[in-house]
Amino acid sequence: MTKRILALILALCLVATVFAACGGDSGESSSSAAGDTSSSSSSSESAPADDGGSSEDGDASTPEDGGAAVSGEGSMEAAGLKWHTAEEVEGDDAPAGEIDERAFQKFDEVVEVHFASSIDPVDTTLSEGEDAANNQYTRYLEENFNIKFVSDWTVGSTADFQQKISLQIASASLPDGIVVPNRSYMVKAAQSELLADLHDVYDQYASKQVKQIMESTDGRAYSNGTYDGTFVGLPNVSVETDGIYIYFIRQDWLDELKIEVPKTIAELEAAAQKFKDEGKSPKYSIAGVGQGVRSYANFLESGNKSYGFDAVYQAKDAYPGFFYYEGDELVYGTNTQQTRDTLEILADWYKKGLINPELGVATNGDEAAGVKEGTCGIFMGPWWSLGYGNGDSFKNDPTADWQAYPLYSDDGKWNVKIKDCGSSYTIVSADASDDVKKAIIITNNVLVRDESIFDTSVAIGWYPLRNTMAAMDECEYEYNALMDVLKGDKTAEDYNIPGNIYKNLYTDAVDLPTVFKEDFKGDRNVSVNDMDVMTNNGQFNRYYALLVGDRPYATLTPDKKVESVIYYTIDEFDTYWTQLQDLEDQTIMSIMTGQADISAFDTYVQNWKAQGGDTILAAVDAFVKAG
Repeated sequence: MTKRILALILALCLVATVFAACGGDSGESSSSAAGDTSSSSSSSESAPADDGGSSEDGDASTPEDGGAAVSGEGSMEAAGLKWHTAEEVEGDDAPAGEIDERAFQKFDEVVEVHFASSIDPVDTTLSEGEDAANNQYTRYLEENFNIKFVSDWTVGSTADFQQKISLQIASASLPDGIVVPNRSYMVKAAQSELLADLHDVYDQYASKQVKQIMESTDGRAYSNGTYDGTFVGLPNVSVETDGIYIYFIRQDWLDELKIEVPKTIAELEAAAQKFKDEGKSPKYSIAGVGQGVRSYANFLESGNKSYGFDAVYQAKDAYPGFFYYEGDELVYGTNTQQTRDTLEILADWYKKGLINPELGVATNGDEAAGVKEGTCGIFMGPWWSLGYGNGDSFKNDPTADWQAYPLYSDDGKWNVKIKDCGSSYTIVSADASDDVKKAIIITNNVLVRDESIFDTSVAIGWYPLRNTMAAMDECEYEYNALMDVLKGDKTAEDYNIPGNIYKNLYTDAVDLPTVFKEDFKGDRNVSVNDMDVMTNNGQFNRYYALLVGDRPYATLTPDKKVESVIYYTIDEFDTYWTQLQDLEDQTIMSIMTGQADISAFDTYVQNWKAQGGDTILAAVDAFVKAG
């Protein structure tokens, strides 16, 4: 207890440090109720969770209900801990929509789980009177599993969400559960002894599907969720394509103006200028990031960056925010000549009025307004940015034919960053009861298993503590399988495999006729004109993301893949990273928006190196080489 009090005192003195060290940016947090997959809400005082009629002895190896269990020591080792594999779990998990006595058990009494979340302030998918704690997903959990979610607080912007988390860590006042956008928040909370040990409750109650997904990372996900020998964060495992950044453009506008699909940066600029000149995009042609969000994914948040400019950086062979080797030399990608060259291009676009003039300052979802309203014809992001991410575009104009394409270098190469296996973490308060911890594990099981039967016309981001888990090749596998069904080469029943790790595939295959027009036979690239936007809108959004948004990565092979050699901070970062990240963020945004000349980049690199950057590079190099 004394250690926790001392940690609290120190943390209260360092709120700003915690916030900046944790990244100051998440792009699209997995906990956000955003239109991608993811109103004000009610709030309440934190209260102890209801017992739920279950044992509080913490012994996860012998469920009080006598249901299926794991026994003995697990056979898989990761992060110095033993884990039972999916194969070692006795019995089968209940099928979608049903309960059982282990991974999908219904509590005897209601268990309350207090949580907090970031919401999309412009989302319109909830019905009147609904909010973060009262929607179809929370009702499903309460009615079927006796798990009742209570919203302690919500915020509507990425920056506010991250600052609020930092304050909660600093004041030792975390709710029962929250999804944090990167590992640094998890580590800060663990260092202050605020987090529950989840090893036993996860090992006992995680569904077979969840375990299979975690195992698919070869132990990496378990290691990411472990701090100082304790499993303190349930990591998300996301599809690899969450970190593949492409660009999206109004194909119908290209066709009308007789413009070929842009392949290079110069061709994309020409198309953007034409959109503006012809009145298609009267204010700006290219959407950009909002307040507190950097323009590229970095090593801490390597996936799910929407409205950034990663596609442009990559086309210049630039990988800002990543640590990687050029020959034998470790470099920090932001500090390279390639990044400098890209910034000159982006600054020129901004000066010409091609990029949203509210770049870096837009709030409350305004960075997406032009896309959704049909007055902006180009934006960038990962696969889900289409369909899930811009559903209102199609509601406002069912003929808006958004298409997805790679952006190539001048010599015809498609370069991509490769993200970590996941970035966000579900953390649980050390004060949470055993039943609350179990309820959070079951809530995650339900999401993974039952997402395929939900009506996702209500944004799936409203699911409480949503932290996605999927096989890393799920999108590409589904793309090819669904196209085979559309072509008539396969049937939906070919994919009726209970417990399939590709958890949504069967339902997706069955529902194809509810969205696709009868005359579409899969013999060409999918367009909005082949689909019914409104009849089954939730499934339309999913198909558009999978079959249009992920088409580039499912059908083309990148020429170059760049991974960061590290995706989390190590001890040496503590002294320097806050200041260095602030320096980087301020300089990059200032150059892009014309507040600073490109020469500021050279000064930034010198200062970065002198203010601890060289020390960090040496530490990372030693860490990597030590294995």
